[in-house]
Amino acid sequence: MKVALISDTHVPPTPRLPAQLLDELASVDLILHAGDLVCLDLLDSLQEIQETIAVHGNADEPAVVEMLPRKRLLSVAGRRVGLIHGNQADEIEREYLKPDYDYDSPPVEVFYRYLLEEFPGADIVVFGHFHVPVIVRKHGRLLINPGSVAPHRRHSSYGMLKIGNSGEKAEIVEL
Repeated sequence: MKVALISDTHVPPTPRLPAQLLDELASVDLILHAGDLVCLDLLDSLQEIQETIAVHGNADEPAVVEMLPRKRLLSVAGRRVGLIHGNQADEIEREYLKPDYDYDSPPVEVFYRYLLEEFPGADIVVFGHFHVPVIVRKHGRLLINPGSVAPHRRHSSYGMLKIGNSGEKAEIVEL
């Protein structure tokens, strides 16, 4: 199964999704959106391309927050997949969210523990919020941030997750 992982699209103010991403979405089996869609129109547009499962983020309009949950635990091709935006209270984020975004630094372990506690039964956790792509294994579980589709520091990306009989493989695709 081929799953597109997107987050932090921020449409608007980002005017539209990149053509490269739209072309790729047409070839997947499922789209997972880890929040900060901003408006429901984007969700409708994604649903027209392929089944889309999403959660709300901290920058979403009230209508999106009312319609979408904060987190979801899904079964995807026999794997338990947690989906969450990942934002927390500012005072908590200050403990691990540093300007250099070093996902290998000890303070970020606080965040990884948070994700694992949010989804104790998940094999894979997809999250967003930081606009920086990361793929890491913690305690035998795969954690993936596809980055931000909306350009962030001149960087834009999404993720692809392939799940098969031999396991799962994730990659980051630059836009």
